Amino acid sequence: MRKHISETTGPQRLVYGLLAGMAVAALPLPTGWQFRGLFGWCVGIAVYLALAWWLCVRFDARRTRVRAQAQDEPSVVLFLVLLLATMACVAAITVLMQQSRDLSGLQRVLHIGLSVVALVASWLFIHTIFAFRYAHRYYHEEKLNEPDGPGLQFPGGLDPDYFDFLYYAFVVGMTSQVSDVQVTSREMRRLTLLHGVLSFGFNMLILALSINVVAGVLQ
Repeated sequence: MRKHISETTGPQRLVYGLLAGMAVAALPLPTGWQFRGLFGWCVGIAVYLALAWWLCVRFDARRTRVRAQAQDEPSVVLFLVLLLATMACVAAITVLMQQSRDLSGLQRVLHIGLSVVALVASWLFIHTIFAFRYAHRYYHEEKLNEPDGPGLQFPGGLDPDYFDFLYYAFVVGMTSQVSDVQVTSREMRRLTLLHGVLSFGFNMLILALSINVVAGVLQ
């Protein structure tokens, strides 16, 4: 069981996260459905991230190649659906923060705190999903012997493991640009462009919501 949990596939992580989130959202808490739904989202994402990062810790470059080439991550359609779900989460956060203006004391603190946690969880979720997508794209292009190479050129010359792809994904997520990793293929440039644009928009949204939170606290 321990081995299974530490070596989950992409769909398995999504299912476990979904089940955990639905179970939490269904709890009879004395709160509105928006609060319970967002709380469930945070728990579900936490389960997915814990399983994903645990796998990254255990897998070296050789095992990363085998797992990434097997394409255990969702299809492109489901991948885009997950991104849309994250945007829906941000919309729910906005509604929840609007409602918190009518609250006071502990309830207001809990609403604002949950909104912040949900934003952080969604941010981590997006870039972790992209990291696994980069890993699959990299080793898939390597397997096909593409003329432009596997798509990314990491400094040092060693075969990348999952943490190398996490590094690349989070750098793009934080800066909306690449760093010391060179993009060498058209497909990888397109994926990086999509990631960079999405990251820029999400970061701007976080900034706007943060200003809204500060303004609400000062009122």
